[in-house]
Amino acid sequence: MFREFRRRELSSLTAWTGCDGPIPAEVEVVGVEYRGRLGHPSSYGLLMARATDSPGVQLDLDPMRAVLSVPSDEVTLGLTEPEYAEALHAAGRDLATGLVITAIGQGLYGSSVVVFTRLVAVISLLLATGLESADEVDIWASWDSAWLEPPLKA
Repeated sequence: MFREFRRRELSSLTAWTGCDGPIPAEVEVVGVEYRGRLGHPSSYGLLMARATDSPGVQLDLDPMRAVLSVPSDEVTLGLTEPEYAEALHAAGRDLATGLVITAIGQGLYGSSVVVFTRLVAVISLLLATGLESADEVDIWASWDSAWLEPPLKA
């Protein structure tokens, strides 16, 4: 199954199960890829995960052979930045159901802790509701509420 959730011209979330996405997903795994405005420091991220009864986020990354074409960025499959691992664990602290993250795709220029924090919220919602019945408004609300920008200082 494959679904795309578009918001404005410059933001999209692509979610998939099985072999329908850029990286094949095993049974019970959902993948989500975010692509935003090119050149923005929070413009790319990919997560694949399955639900677990254990609380929080666990990493069980399988080495994968795939090439992802992302304009204006260089994507690495795997976790190379320690702050992204910290963001994933922090985002999973309050989840009702834990996540086992099986794949990560990060852009050299476009990934950030913001993107990965938001992807945890979206993938958690998709695993809870099912990809077929997920509501686009709820998906983007989950994305937005996962990272609230601090108020500007006067």
